[in-house]
Amino acid sequence: MSELPLQLGGVAPQPRWSLRLTAAATLAVLVIGLLAVKLAQLQVTDGSRLAAMAQANTIRHLVLEADRGIIYDRHGAPLVENSPVWSLVVVPAGLTPAARDRAEELVLLARLTGVAEEKLAAQLLNADPFAPATVKANLSQADELAINERLPELPGASIAQRSIRRYGEPMVFGHVLGYVGPIDPSQVKSLRAAGYQADEMVGKVGVEAGLEELLRGTDGWADVEVDARGQVKRVLETQAAVPGHAVYLSLDAALQRSTAASLAAGLARDHKTAGASVVIDPRTGEVLAMISLPAYDTNLFTRGISQADFSRLLNDPDKPLLNRAIAGQYAPGSTFKMVTATAGLQEGKITAETLLACPPYINVNGWIYHNWASYSLGRMNVARALATSCDTFFYQVASMVGDVTLARYARAYGFGTAKAIEMPGVTAGLVPDRIWKQLQCGVPDLNSDECRWSEGDTITFGIGQSYLLTTPLNQAVYVATLANGGHLLRPTLVHEVRDASGRVVQTQKAEVTSDVPASAGNIQSVREGMRQEINPPYHMNYWFRASGVPADGGGKTGTAQWGGSGLDLPTHAWFVFFAPYAQPEIALSVFVERGELSEVQAAPIGVDITKFYRDNLSSIRRQ
Repeated sequence: MSELPLQLGGVAPQPRWSLRLTAAATLAVLVIGLLAVKLAQLQVTDGSRLAAMAQANTIRHLVLEADRGIIYDRHGAPLVENSPVWSLVVVPAGLTPAARDRAEELVLLARLTGVAEEKLAAQLLNADPFAPATVKANLSQADELAINERLPELPGASIAQRSIRRYGEPMVFGHVLGYVGPIDPSQVKSLRAAGYQADEMVGKVGVEAGLEELLRGTDGWADVEVDARGQVKRVLETQAAVPGHAVYLSLDAALQRSTAASLAAGLARDHKTAGASVVIDPRTGEVLAMISLPAYDTNLFTRGISQADFSRLLNDPDKPLLNRAIAGQYAPGSTFKMVTATAGLQEGKITAETLLACPPYINVNGWIYHNWASYSLGRMNVARALATSCDTFFYQVASMVGDVTLARYARAYGFGTAKAIEMPGVTAGLVPDRIWKQLQCGVPDLNSDECRWSEGDTITFGIGQSYLLTTPLNQAVYVATLANGGHLLRPTLVHEVRDASGRVVQTQKAEVTSDVPASAGNIQSVREGMRQEINPPYHMNYWFRASGVPADGGGKTGTAQWGGSGLDLPTHAWFVFFAPYAQPEIALSVFVERGELSEVQAAPIGVDITKFYRDNLSSIRRQ
């Protein structure tokens, strides 16, 4: 009996490897192979380069910017402050790597900042990949809030805080304080060598520039570990920044405000637009007030001035950017007559008792030189000649002395010398004589009319005209020298300096740069003429009586012609003054640009300043 084949029920068995499984396995092998090849490439071919980049990308050396030192008045009232501002910064390496996503992020950044997308792309392309690049500085509060809301959509972007200067009363203190601004391209190389950052602010004008080394401070640093997006994960080592020194200026803030108000009121009263005033302590050389009008808002420069604002300031016919107190150069007019008097007395050409005529004019080789009065004022000594400001008296004295000697005494009083004060831009003025004229004319024939110094040049030099130029600062130093008996002081705007801990590191001391080569008696004779000018019977005394200010001091007015030669020229108005007479504590100059009558336009301003000083003496002089 044969056996039947065995039969089993259900589905017949399938092959062990199906088509689908074979495909999946093949794909897996290929992927693993590719990864292996890539891994080998990274390890063998690019291993050392990527390891170095990874190390470099992990540790960053960050600069911690030091706060700029605060500037105070002599009593500790702050005149400037450091205000926080926010900027949008981007670490290029932190941007999303996908080209499409990166393009979308640039579009969003451009919309939020108002910076063109192409400009942003170029800036980030050329920047350090792992350092924060500022794409928009000085964000407004609205911009800062709007950007903060979108930061989750902006890989590599963040809001950074820094400080900028804010000037509280720029129209009063602006010309003295100056302002800070971005480093000029021409300065980048030299300032980088000195430790400055490319985007750092530096002093541009005023004491911000003149005291840059004291105010800047010392930057700190930090070595930090960052992630791939440039975000700080861990601080490894740090050195704190040291703030700049605190500078206490010699200015009294209240006197500065009052001087500005008095000058502005005087200019407005007489429909003038420009002028200056400087107040000095004749015992120390400290500048107690310094004003130049018109002024301008220095805060416009701290956030980056617009082209429209800058053009407006630059093209203003009244030149608000010009600090007239230190850089405006003008003929001093009759305020110079004390120099001529000193030279005549010391050289023995006249004595305190010598009487000379004061006619309405003198004739020099056929040229007529007029006095301010069209009638004879009679014979007078030097004190009365100063009190009456007799031009023809000083024509005669200048002729006796000669131009070279007169120039020597002018320089002894500080004319023609730039005053070494703590700000850039100080001009020296000009002291002329025959040697100067020959050197300046540039004509081969030194005997030509263009080059030859004439007697007319000498006698007009003697009344503060000719080619003579000075500044309001120089005038204040000059009258301070007369006040203290002939000691020429270096003017200063610094009272003291303190470091970040409050320790006094510098105290200003009076520095006599030279002495006028004249006897005490001769200088006293000159001072007596100044005393007489502001006392009865002379009309200048009116302003002191009207303001209730004792005429205890010495003053001199000057109405100086400018703009050419001849009669009926435009004029500037001056007044210089010191007080009290016996032991002077204050010396000042007042300048009114295009002023016609110094005794009417400049002198009342000086009296107003003196009144405030006397009424507030205890607070001004407190330590």
